[in-house]
Amino acid sequence: MRRERALLLLIVAAFVASAAFAIAQHVPFENDETVYATQARAWAAGGPVTGVGLQRAPLLPAIGTLIYKAGARSDWPFRLTGLVFGTLAVVLVWALARAIAGPRAGLIAASIFAGAPTILQRSAQFMTDVPATALLLGLALVLWHNRARAGPALLFAAPIAAAAFYMRYASLLPIGLLVLIAIVLWHDGLLRDPLLAAGTIVLFGMLLVPHALHAINETGTPWGIVTYATHSAGRRYVGQGLLQYLAWLPFALAGPVAGIAMVAGLIAAAVRRSKPAAFIAATAVVDVLVLGLTEHGDERFVFFPVALLCISGALFVAQIATPRRLVVAVLALGLVGGGIYTVVHTRSTRAHRIPPVLAGRAIAARARGPCTVLAAEVAETTWYSGCSTYPFGAPAADFAVFYRIGGVRLTGQPKDPPAGAVQIASLRSGGRVVATVYALSGP
Repeated sequence: MRRERALLLLIVAAFVASAAFAIAQHVPFENDETVYATQARAWAAGGPVTGVGLQRAPLLPAIGTLIYKAGARSDWPFRLTGLVFGTLAVVLVWALARAIAGPRAGLIAASIFAGAPTILQRSAQFMTDVPATALLLGLALVLWHNRARAGPALLFAAPIAAAAFYMRYASLLPIGLLVLIAIVLWHDGLLRDPLLAAGTIVLFGMLLVPHALHAINETGTPWGIVTYATHSAGRRYVGQGLLQYLAWLPFALAGPVAGIAMVAGLIAAAVRRSKPAAFIAATAVVDVLVLGLTEHGDERFVFFPVALLCISGALFVAQIATPRRLVVAVLALGLVGGGIYTVVHTRSTRAHRIPPVLAGRAIAARARGPCTVLAAEVAETTWYSGCSTYPFGAPAADFAVFYRIGGVRLTGQPKDPPAGAVQIASLRSGGRVVATVYALSGP
C-alpha cells in the first residue's frame, strides 16, 4: 500500500509539474476561458458580459467569482481551477480503476490518463471540460461502490451529478448513461432499497430546480437552455463529430499511449463482456456516439469517455502477462511525452492569443468609464479591455479593433475602418502588425 501511494504521488507530481509549467507561461486566455472569466468578473464587480451565451453553465464562473473577489486580475489564478480539477480527475481515475480491478490497474490507468497531452493542456486552462470530467468520475465511483448493496452513500450521487450538470450542461448525457447502464447491470443492488433510490432521484431533481426556474425565465420552458445549448453545437452535418473522433483515433485524441490503450481496452471489453467492462466501455462508447452525432468534434468534449477508456485499457494491461518493466517504461514515456507536448504547444499558442491582450491594454488606457468596442474577437476583447464588445455592424461604438492572426486578417471585419475613425494604436508582436485600434467617437 505504501509503495502504491508513492507511485500514485509520483504520477500526480508529474502531471502537476507539466500543467503548472503551462500555467506559468502566462499564455493569454482563449475564447471559452474569456467567456467564463468575463461572467465571473461581472458577477463579482459588475461590468460587461458581451460574448457570454445562454449555453454557458454557471458553476465555473461562480468559482471564478470567488477567485476574482480574492483579488485575481491576471489569467493564472483562474487557471488553477483547471489544475485542481485535473489533479482530482487523475486521482479518481486511479480510484475507479483500483476499485474495479486492483492496485495495478489503478496505477496504470492513472498514468495513462495523466500522460494524455490533451488532458494536460486543458488542465492548465479555465474551462469546464476537465472539471466536469472529474465530477463525472466521482459519480461513476459512487455508483460502482453501491452496485451490489446500495447504502446511504448512494445519496452522494445526487449532488455530484448536479455539480457536473452545473459545471457543463452537456454532462446530462453521461449522467443519464452512467445511471441507466448501472441500473441495467446491477438493478438488484442499486434498487434494493426503493426509498433510498427514490430519495436520490428526488434530491437530484430538487438540486436542478434553480436551473429549471432560470430556464423558464430565459426561454419559457424548464429544458429550454439545454436544448439551446444543443442547437449551439456548431455542427455542419449529422455525424460530423463522430467522423472527427474516428479520424483522431488512436493518437490525436489523447496521445499515442492513451490511444493504443483505449483501442485495446475496447476490443478486450467486447471480447470478455464482463459487467465491469460493460459499465466502463458501454458508457464511453454510447457517449461518444451520441456526442458525435449531435455536435461538432472537439477532443475536450469527450474527456470523460477518454478517461473511461483509459481505465478500460488499464484493465486489459493489468490482466495480461506483460513484463512489469516494459509497462513502467511505456507509461513513463507517455508521461514525459505528454509533458513535452504541453511545453511545445503552450509556446506555439502564445503568438495566436496575444493580439486581444495588446488591443485590450491600448483601449483600457484610453477609455473613460463604460465603453463599447467593435471587433471580431468579441469575448477576448471584452475581457482584456473591460468594454462591451460587439461584432462589426452594431450601432455606435467608442473603439474598433482590426485583428490579424499570423499575418492574416480575421473574417468578420470590414475592408476599411468606419468613416471618421482615427487610428490610435498599431500593435506589433513578433515583428508583425497584429491589431490596429481606432477611436470612433470618444474619449
